[in-house]
Amino acid sequence: MIAIIVAIALTAMTPLGGVQTPTSPPVWGGGGPDEYGYRWLDSDTTCPGAPTYNWVEIKGVGTQVTGLGDDNVVGPFALGFDFPYYWYLVSQIYVGSNGYIAFHDNALDASPFQHMPNPERPNNLLAPIMSDIDMSAGGTIWYWTNSASDTFIVEYDSCPFWNTGGNNTFEIIISRPDSAITFQYKEQSGQPYNGWAPDNNQTGIENVGGNIGLSYLSGTIPPGNMYHPELAILFFPPESSSMEVHDAGIRNAMNDRNGGIFVLNGQPVTLWGVAKNFGNQVESEFKSFVKVKRTSGSVLFYDSIATTVTNPGDIDSLVFTNTWTPSSNGTFIIEIYTVLPGDVFPPNDTAKVEVHVLTLPATLTYDKGTPDAYYSWNGPGGYGNRFVPPIYPCNITGIRMNSQSATGVQCAFGLFDDNGQGGSPGDTLYITTVSVSTPQWYTVNLPSPVTISEGAFFVGAMSAVSSDPSFGMDSIPPISGQSWEYTGVWAPSRDLWVRDACMNAMVVATGINEWIGPVPVPAPLGIDVRPNPFGNSARIKLVNPCGNEKAIEIYDATGSLVRNLELVHGKAMFDRTNKAGQVLADGIYFARLPGSSSPVAKLIITH
Repeated sequence: MIAIIVAIALTAMTPLGGVQTPTSPPVWGGGGPDEYGYRWLDSDTTCPGAPTYNWVEIKGVGTQVTGLGDDNVVGPFALGFDFPYYWYLVSQIYVGSNGYIAFHDNALDASPFQHMPNPERPNNLLAPIMSDIDMSAGGTIWYWTNSASDTFIVEYDSCPFWNTGGNNTFEIIISRPDSAITFQYKEQSGQPYNGWAPDNNQTGIENVGGNIGLSYLSGTIPPGNMYHPELAILFFPPESSSMEVHDAGIRNAMNDRNGGIFVLNGQPVTLWGVAKNFGNQVESEFKSFVKVKRTSGSVLFYDSIATTVTNPGDIDSLVFTNTWTPSSNGTFIIEIYTVLPGDVFPPNDTAKVEVHVLTLPATLTYDKGTPDAYYSWNGPGGYGNRFVPPIYPCNITGIRMNSQSATGVQCAFGLFDDNGQGGSPGDTLYITTVSVSTPQWYTVNLPSPVTISEGAFFVGAMSAVSSDPSFGMDSIPPISGQSWEYTGVWAPSRDLWVRDACMNAMVVATGINEWIGPVPVPAPLGIDVRPNPFGNSARIKLVNPCGNEKAIEIYDATGSLVRNLELVHGKAMFDRTNKAGQVLADGIYFARLPGSSSPVAKLIITH
C-alpha cells in the first residue's frame, strides 16, 4: 500500500530519496562481481555454470508462514544450519510480505522500494520480487529445511500485488554445500500498482550493511531481465575473497531497536549497548564511548569503556560504569559509538537513542507538539506509536492524536497491548470511535485508567475509509524509531527513522494523581551474579536491596526479554532457560530490575 502526503504544515517536506540508476549487467545473462566477489547467472543464458530451472514444491510439505498481510514482516525462522553469506555466517530469516526475506533483520521494506544495495534498513536482503505484494488479498508462504539440514527454501505461492491482483509464485533456495542462492519463478502475471518502475520493484541481494550487493532488476532495467515463468537466477560467491573487512559497530543500544525511551527526572539511568565485530578480521581491544547530548548538540555526559569483539561475529555487551542522572525535563539524545582504527563502514559505528526526561504525571510523546505534514493511505489504514513507560506499574489515563479530514470521518482510536506476534499490537486494552474534521489534537480521556505492569503498549488509530482521515507527522530530528503503520495488519513504519506519528499517551504513577517534583525512587546499588561466566545455573543477588523488589528481568544481547525471575529476599536462581523452559544458547545476557533506573549486570553463559 502507498502512503500519501495530503497536507503540509509549518515546514516544507523534501521528496522521499532519489532513485539510483542501476548499472545494466551484461546481456549474456550474467552480472557482477560486487565488491566482495558475488556474481549472478540466469537460466536465459547458455554460459557454463548457468542454472537450470527446477522447481521444488514445498507448499503443503513445509511450514506455512502466518501473520502476514499488506506490508509487514514476521519471524525469525531458523535455517537449521549456519550459512556463509559474504564474510559472515547467518542462521535465521525474517519473511516480508513484499516479496523478500532478510537475514537477522526485521525492518519493513515497503513502497517506494530503493535500489539495491542500499544502506537503509532492512539489510541482508534476498529479494526475488521486492514489490507491493498484498498477502491479505490471497496467497500463502511456506518454508522448509531438508533432512540433511543443508538446504532451506522459502516459497511464495499465488501472491497478488496490492490493488492490481496478478499471480506471483516464486521461491528462494539457500544451499549450504555451495554457498549459493537461487531464485526460481514458476508464475508471474500482473504488475504492481503504478506499473513496473524503479521504485516499484527490485530484485537482488545485499550484505549486512547494505553497501555491497547485486541488482538483477530495478523496474524494467535492464529489459532483458524481466520476470517470466521458468526463470532461475543463481547468486554465487567467489571461491575465495581477498577483501579484508575491518568493521565494528553498535548493534543496538538501550533496547533491542534503538527506539526512543522515557526516563524520570532525577533518577539515575544505566547506559548500555551491544557492540559487534561485523567484519572478517581479528581485532584488538578498542574503545567505545557514550555521550548524552541536548538536541542542540551540547554534551551533558561522557563515558568510555574497553571493548573486546576479537573474532568476526563476536559481540560484547557494553555497560558503562557511570550512570547519567537527568536534572531537567526535555528531549535528549544518547549516542553510543565505537572507534575502531581502520573501520571501513562508519554508518554502523553509532547508535542514537531519543530520550524524553519527564516528571509524572506526564504525556508520553515523541513529537514536538505540532505536525509538519499529514499522511494518509491510498486505501484503509492507520498509524500508531509504541511506548515503554518510565516506571512500572503506571496508569494510562488518556490518549490523543493529531489528525484532519476535509469531509469529516470516523476512525477507531485505541490502546493496545504488545502481546501480538513479534511484539506487535495485540489485545485491545481500550478502543473508541473519534470523529475527525478540522486539523487539531483529538483527546480521549479513558473512563477508567489502564494499568501497565510490564512491557510496552501502543496507541493507534485505524480508518476503514480510503485516504481519510490523514494523520499528523513530525519529521524534525531526533526521531524515535517507534512509529508503526496499519495496512490491515500492524508493522513497524516503513518511514521508521524519517518521521514520528503524532500520537500520545497520558500517564500517572499507580495511586498518585500528581507529583510536585522529582520523587526519588530507591534502587539497589548493584546486581551480583555468581558464578559468572556460568554453565548451568547462577545465583543472582541484589546488593543493598530496598526490600520491595519482586522480580528481576533477563534480556538477551538484542535487548529482548527472555525470562522473569521471582526474587525472594533479594535473591534468585537462574537456570539458563527462557520463559518457555527452553535452554538458552551460550552468549551474553543482561540482568536488571524493571524500570529505567535499575542497575544492570552482564551474564555470560558458556560451557
